[in-house]
Amino acid sequence: MKKFKITIGGKSYEITADRDASDPARLSITVDGDAHSVEIEEEEAPRPTAGPRPAAPPPPSAGSGGGGSVLAQIPGTVLSVDVSVGDSVNTGDKLLVLEAMKMESVITAEVSGTVKAVHVSKGDKVTAGQQMVEIA
Repeated sequence: MKKFKITIGGKSYEITADRDASDPARLSITVDGDAHSVEIEEEEAPRPTAGPRPAAPPPPSAGSGGGGSVLAQIPGTVLSVDVSVGDSVNTGDKLLVLEAMKMESVITAEVSGTVKAVHVSKGDKVTAGQQMVEIA
């Protein structure tokens, strides 16, 4: 039930309005204690126009020049770590799986090289920008 204070022709009224339980196309309205039932015609709400979509975050990066760091792009939980220090990886190889916003993301190597360090373990919570793996 919604309460309103309206003025018509200089006179103020306090009203309450609620959908009629037996007919949702009607409102039950009380104006200064007098009950009324009115039929309503609802206009379709304007649909929001599609604006420009926000840019997608860049993919996890291992840097360039034959090595670098793999950073978490968004906060999440590490579900699996699929590499160890000393492993050789090629571009596209699976490094780990990160769950963020109820979605699983496979994080892959963007460069070929050797895993220099692994800074996360299964179950770890990561923050955006946190270093997860180093490739040399």
